[in-house]
Amino acid sequence: MLMKLALRNVRRSMRDYAVYFVTLTLGVAVFYAFNAIGDSRVLFEAQEGAANVLLSSGVSIFDILTQVMTYFSVVVAVVLGFLVLYANRFVVRARKKEFGTYLLLGMSPRQVSSVVLMETLIVGVIALLVGLGLGFLISQAIAFATAGIIGVAISDYHLLFSARSAELTLGCFALIFAVVALFNAVQISRCKLATLLSANSRNERMPVRNPIVCLIVFVLSCLILAKAYAELNLDGLVYFGEHFRTATALMLVGTLGLFWSASGFFILLIQRLRGVYFKGLAMFTMRQIAAKVNTAFVSLWTVSILLFFSIVVFSTGFSLATVLSDQLEENTQFDASIRASLMSLDTSDMEAVPSEQYGGEDEKAAAIEEAEAQRNEIHRLWQENGGSTAAYLKSLIPDWDECVAGSAQVDTWLLDDLTNKQLVDACGFTLEQIGSDDNSSMADEGVQYVSLSQFNAARQLAGEKPIELAANEYLVDNTVDKSAEYAKALGQKGRTITVDGHELTASGQVVSQSLQVSSMSCLIAVLVVPDELAAERFAAGDLPYLSELNVNLTSDSQEQAMKDLMAEYGKAVPPSDELAEMGWTYDSSAWPVSYYDTSESVVANSMGIKLLLVYLALYIGFIFLMTTAAVLSVQQLSEVADSIPRYRLLAQLGCDRGMVLRSLRTQIVIYFVAPLLVAGCHSACTISLLYKNLLSVWGASAVTDTLAIGIALVVAVYAVYLASTYLVARSAVVSGAGKKLLA
Repeated sequence: MLMKLALRNVRRSMRDYAVYFVTLTLGVAVFYAFNAIGDSRVLFEAQEGAANVLLSSGVSIFDILTQVMTYFSVVVAVVLGFLVLYANRFVVRARKKEFGTYLLLGMSPRQVSSVVLMETLIVGVIALLVGLGLGFLISQAIAFATAGIIGVAISDYHLLFSARSAELTLGCFALIFAVVALFNAVQISRCKLATLLSANSRNERMPVRNPIVCLIVFVLSCLILAKAYAELNLDGLVYFGEHFRTATALMLVGTLGLFWSASGFFILLIQRLRGVYFKGLAMFTMRQIAAKVNTAFVSLWTVSILLFFSIVVFSTGFSLATVLSDQLEENTQFDASIRASLMSLDTSDMEAVPSEQYGGEDEKAAAIEEAEAQRNEIHRLWQENGGSTAAYLKSLIPDWDECVAGSAQVDTWLLDDLTNKQLVDACGFTLEQIGSDDNSSMADEGVQYVSLSQFNAARQLAGEKPIELAANEYLVDNTVDKSAEYAKALGQKGRTITVDGHELTASGQVVSQSLQVSSMSCLIAVLVVPDELAAERFAAGDLPYLSELNVNLTSDSQEQAMKDLMAEYGKAVPPSDELAEMGWTYDSSAWPVSYYDTSESVVANSMGIKLLLVYLALYIGFIFLMTTAAVLSVQQLSEVADSIPRYRLLAQLGCDRGMVLRSLRTQIVIYFVAPLLVAGCHSACTISLLYKNLLSVWGASAVTDTLAIGIALVVAVYAVYLASTYLVARSAVVSGAGKKLLA
């Protein structure tokens, strides 16, 4: 009997369950799809190029993803539980009169609770089935997206259902249903019969704030937000210091004030437009919106902040992922790079460090003496081997010629009498414009240059044609998008600069040639100069700032080949006990080998990071987005339920169906769009600063592209909830006002 009643109620109350059903279904689908990522590895492991699914450490990308998603799923489950419970409140609230009628007819509170429990289970089971089906389809789409990201073609594709993810989803939502059922039972049992029967008859007061006060607060809020944007610009979102904290506080306060004052301000504005205010139901519509904003401005503030967070997460996640993809080809033109960090041997920096940091004057002197001894030894080896890393390694590694097909060394020298800041200023730029600042180490550091012969050797090793320079000419090599304009100005034909006493003239050539294997572009306007300048520095006994030996290997397995070479190198230069415990097989001295990178490891690690960024951005952003949209939807439907008597009065006064529904539609759209517009403004400022000061340095695409991605995803989810909300609200208004009145 009770089950039949529950089934009939579900069919009859589908309108009330719409938002609850949509929220539950999307929650199940997203939860299943992202927790099924780990099981999709079977689609890749048998494919050609499947080495890309392993990080350089040998750990599967999918193992990392599974672990990270599991951790985040705990938080997501809590958020979804809150969301489902929140959406369920509307269903119970909308049907309190119905429940009161059941009690009046003789049903016990336990029986009513049992009926509600059965309804919850019926809707929950249907939502679970639909959500799992939708999640299954989404997981297949994610598999193909993953294949595209890591560059692996799925030749042996088959549908893959994740039993582990399904069990996790069922367990999570079973717990949520149990909490919802308990909540409903307690809520119904505590309500008095009179309260239930009159639930739909109560009408909220419509407070309207003083328009003048609202105008003042609105203007002040706009000024506060402008100040927040200015403070954020000072910090640049690079350093989370005082300016960032101030900007965050001002943004929160300004946004809250904006929503608090918005109703009165816009009523005052619309009232001045008498042709609009007194047209149709505009007056009624504005009063309705004002009342909603006045009573729910805190919720709108919270929603706006969460939307802002979602847009930024979406946009920056995709931007960083794009950076990793776009730069891979340019930064992996060699099989491996063996790096010698000779800059660490400069004892002048040690002299400037307070002795307290060393533990006393004696300890400082001992550290400097040790560094100088190391520098002298490396200087001796450097001179004996003609500055050739390859020659020295060949003497220590018997199989060098068999393992290395070709090599090209690039030594980077620093100017003693021309700093980066001086050169940037001379070209009419600032360090901030090229991704640095006056307080960075780059400011006082000498300008970098490499010799033409080494530069061309690297280009030829990468399969590029060499570049010719006339005597006393230079060209500019730049791989960072942020400094592209500066590089163009520096390399403008005819510009002259003095490099180590030689006056050089720009050839007009600006190229983008990576000189090492790396995960990020890092060459900011490096000068390529005649060989004699580097030869003079070598003859004077100087050491370069950095030395890179780029190699192409005979083995297809780059990482294993380099491990074997370094193991042989370690026989001559064994690691210390400390380094051995860390897994090193050789001594990481400053020369000739500080560390190495392979293209294989860079590609694998970049793909792993990219997958993590994309999936976390989608997962976290989507959950927060769905939460905000559901909260707005439930609030709107609750407001509509309270306003039914007003719509009935409008119908009795002769307002036709079109006028009433147009007013309803306007209210819902404004209520949804207002926090989105505020969040969009905050996001535009934040993302533009991230692009200007961080993303562009790494080569990210234009800010408009990333912002568009975030906005598009938000609008897509918004549209689903907005449409659902309007359809449910329209049905409630038509039913409550009377179909005959609104015919």
